[in-house]
Amino acid sequence: MAGLVTGALWLLAGRGAANPLFPKTIIFTLVGLSLSGIVIFPFVWQYLLKRNAHNSDKVQAWLYNIIRYTVALDISIFGWKKFFHLQFVVPDNVASLPMNQQTGEVLTWFYFGHSYAFGCIIACLQILGGAMLLFRKTWLLGAIILFTLMLNIMSVDIFYEMNPGALSQAVIMTIGLIYLILIDYDRLAEFFFKAQSNIVSLTAVKPGIKTIFRVAGVLMPVLYVWYQATH
Repeated sequence: MAGLVTGALWLLAGRGAANPLFPKTIIFTLVGLSLSGIVIFPFVWQYLLKRNAHNSDKVQAWLYNIIRYTVALDISIFGWKKFFHLQFVVPDNVASLPMNQQTGEVLTWFYFGHSYAFGCIIACLQILGGAMLLFRKTWLLGAIILFTLMLNIMSVDIFYEMNPGALSQAVIMTIGLIYLILIDYDRLAEFFFKAQSNIVSLTAVKPGIKTIFRVAGVLMPVLYVWYQATH
């Protein structure tokens, strides 16, 4: 996971026009090293584990923090791009074409670019979530915020046929966030499913009546919309 997210970050840094700070040769070398580490480093880690388990714990801590910081940097960069009009921008000669001649990517960018304020809200969530990932007390909440956001972005990239670069970034970062969240799976399961709820239960209502109301709560919206659609 550390190799995937760092490789994606290097590709993001080298995207676009020629950048003197990140020449293509350096970028692809760093990407190659990141991806090679996926294959090579597990054997190194196994070697360290056999020699000294304490060293292996340190390695695990470093890898975990690399994932956390890299995901935070990557997503924050996309957030700042929105503020500086580097996303959601469609050239006038393309925007003037009829909608039925546009690609899904152009339509998506034109739609989201219609409201700069909305783009700034998304950017703030990306930047805030990225900052929260950097601190031990807030990283889990930041990961959950970013996961819900990135899951939506990834879905848009898939179903509206965005370019492969944007799609790969969204997929890798979403997987990275899932990995981070699952590290504290036990704590989340305790919070969502086992902890005592503060909602007062209707003890006077029989369980069968409660079941009827629950089923009705699911079926009534469907029946209401079906009636509107057929009349």
